[in-house]
Amino acid sequence: MADTALSAQVEFEPAFLGNGSNLPVDLSRFERRNVASPGIYNVDVVVNDEWHGRFNLSFKARPGNEEALACFDNALLERLGLDSSKFYPHAQQQLSAAEACIPIDGALDDASSRLDFANQRLYLSVPQIAVKRSARETVDPSQWDSGITAGFLDYNLNTYGTQHRSQGNFRQTYLGLGAGLNIGPWRLRHDGSLNWSDQGQQRYQSIASYAQRDITPWRSQLTLGESYTSGGLFDSLSYTGIRLASDDRMLPASLRGYAPVVRGIASSNARVLIRQRGVTLHETTVAPGAFEIDDLYATGYGGDLEVTVTEADGREHSFSVPYAAVPLSLRAGASRYSATLGTLRNQQLNSDPVFVEGTWQYGLNNLVSTYSGMTLASGYGSALLGGSLNTELGAFGADLTQARTHLPGLGSQQGQSLRLSYAKTLSETDTQIALATYRYSTRGFYGLEDAQLSRQFLRDAGDQRYQRHRSRTTLSLAQPLALNYGQLHLSTSASSYWDHAGSDLSYSIGYSNHYKTLGYTLSSTRERDRFGRAGNTLYLSLSLPLGSERVRSLSSSISRDSNGNSRAQATLTGATSDDQHLSYGITASQDRHHGQNNHTLSSNLLYRGSAAELSGSLSQGRHTSQASLGLRGAIVAHADGLTLSQPLSETFGLIHAKDADGARVTSGTALKVDSGGYAVVPNLTPYRRNTVAIDPKGLSTDVELQSSSQQTVPRAGAIPLLVFQTRSGRSAVIHARQVDGQPLPFGAAVVDTDGNELGAVGQGSQLFARGLQDEGEIIVRWDNGSTGNCRITYALPAAAKKTAGAAPQNIQSVCLATPAHP
Repeated sequence: MADTALSAQVEFEPAFLGNGSNLPVDLSRFERRNVASPGIYNVDVVVNDEWHGRFNLSFKARPGNEEALACFDNALLERLGLDSSKFYPHAQQQLSAAEACIPIDGALDDASSRLDFANQRLYLSVPQIAVKRSARETVDPSQWDSGITAGFLDYNLNTYGTQHRSQGNFRQTYLGLGAGLNIGPWRLRHDGSLNWSDQGQQRYQSIASYAQRDITPWRSQLTLGESYTSGGLFDSLSYTGIRLASDDRMLPASLRGYAPVVRGIASSNARVLIRQRGVTLHETTVAPGAFEIDDLYATGYGGDLEVTVTEADGREHSFSVPYAAVPLSLRAGASRYSATLGTLRNQQLNSDPVFVEGTWQYGLNNLVSTYSGMTLASGYGSALLGGSLNTELGAFGADLTQARTHLPGLGSQQGQSLRLSYAKTLSETDTQIALATYRYSTRGFYGLEDAQLSRQFLRDAGDQRYQRHRSRTTLSLAQPLALNYGQLHLSTSASSYWDHAGSDLSYSIGYSNHYKTLGYTLSSTRERDRFGRAGNTLYLSLSLPLGSERVRSLSSSISRDSNGNSRAQATLTGATSDDQHLSYGITASQDRHHGQNNHTLSSNLLYRGSAAELSGSLSQGRHTSQASLGLRGAIVAHADGLTLSQPLSETFGLIHAKDADGARVTSGTALKVDSGGYAVVPNLTPYRRNTVAIDPKGLSTDVELQSSSQQTVPRAGAIPLLVFQTRSGRSAVIHARQVDGQPLPFGAAVVDTDGNELGAVGQGSQLFARGLQDEGEIIVRWDNGSTGNCRITYALPAAAKKTAGAAPQNIQSVCLATPAHP
């Protein structure tokens, strides 16, 4: 508060600001900082540098203080995560009164508030003792924005044509559509595609049509209609019906995925530092006694945590916490579930069998996570039970599925499927075993989709004719080499099938490194199918960034297989402007296949605008030429009309900035406000804080943005409306002097006839004013008394169309002395 007192004592010396005039100027309005007047303000509230939401807050003046301060009641303090029981007794007593509203300043030691009026943000500084503990990046669900009622149509149109010397011409066109309508908490969606070719083939395929909404208390999504199961425990299925399932995106980022709880004991106010493989993950201060840190961010599959506790007197003690995770690991106390009831959708099936599926996962503690599930349908049933174990040797996962299937003519078939998984980072060698899995299924085991297809084939043809997996194995290893000598990586997979001899096998080994800015990768791949046919491929790739937006990078690759076939190519990429509206790629390649050489030169262009993306490609080879043209974008329908957009993600936002056409939206590439004052931000992250900003550079001088950035926390699939307040009116630079030719005093206030301040006199007796009518009067005032005023009568030229970046009108005038005072 001392800074405030000092700022109020700032004084200016009028003699230095005379501007060639000896007239006294009232500079008192510059001698104090901006203060808020009493009223209700819609502001973003930031507590100790953490944004907590946007609220309508009452600002009330206190006796003897010209500045109004934000005031709070118990409900608002609770939403901000503040503990009012730590406030001074007199503040607690005031809060207990009906319709209480008290400022945070003075409620307890070192608490203060500061309003950033220009950005409409209220900053609160509160001692940690009065802040309730919560996971990092927690956003109260009351701040989740369900968005507005609006609809959209997302489209992807692509036409592709080839000319081959011996096989003739071929052309195919694809149109992908994604339509949606948001009404209150409900989101209606449809995805489909249409394909047609010059052979007359034409078919529209419905991919999914469903209605969805949040179930906030359960942190879940309710889905009705055609959709897909997640495939977490059982295979993913396409269904028509109802599904209720957990949505981990509703959790704070610090509670998603698996991370162990770190527990320890401190003897004093101690600093706790947590590292993984030399990287600091978390640092905090704890009070004396036992402590618990349960909001570490998930960091992948491995690397034990090294915890160092530094006491107030400098003493240190350290310990490690095992950290390895397989995909189904959950942190202690976390749970996840799903329940689906519907009919199975599969184009190979003649009917849509009804099924029900349920799953449950739970993290017991740092070491053990458990999970289970069941699936029931006509003639089929299965149950799954499994768990994962986190140890110093790595993370182990195992589950067993028991299935029973009734097959026509074969009776009841029973079988089991065993799945094992392992993940570990070896600290001594920094070897990363990212994931190793093995699955074995007995002959009598069927998944739900396999079972229904086999049942149908047996009914229709008398045999199964359906290929089922017997075993599947995958392994991925990465080994960084010492002294920055690059990294080795290995991956392999193998599959075998019931009723088919042999197995599929593939593996790849590679090495990657860089020399200065040149990156390179060398790899070798071997593949063998179940018929014994094998092939080897050797591959080398190079990548060189060129440090320019115009010519961004050069990459090349060479490959050769065991049959003598080879391919070499080089690609140059870049952009034609700094904002990457237009980007390009040029590729030259040489192929040798079955002894025949073919040289091909190809190019591609992508133009990205606010309303759509346009792409095209051309290639010319010895025997074949190709051309394609694509158009991707969306149309968003809202209360004020239609707005064109780039391709949309699941969650997107709508900006409204009246009269700000041409302003650039910095929260995306090539985004601008259209002539109606709207723009679409095509990508937002649900349940997370998203900052959306507009760059006022390039705006017409007749338009002023009241704020340039906002934050929003949208629900999944929501369309939040972000209104940026603007002040519009004609602007002008007025060159004016007094009647006797003397310049106007520097710093004199410029107001309209209603007393609204428009600006101040600058150097050279010039003044800039915004919000002018086509003609009228403005007043220049440099004294609070009845004198020291003059009036300027102006008439602006005929209004032209507003142009981004256009200079304001310049007019000449005389300021006529008058004793009038607005």
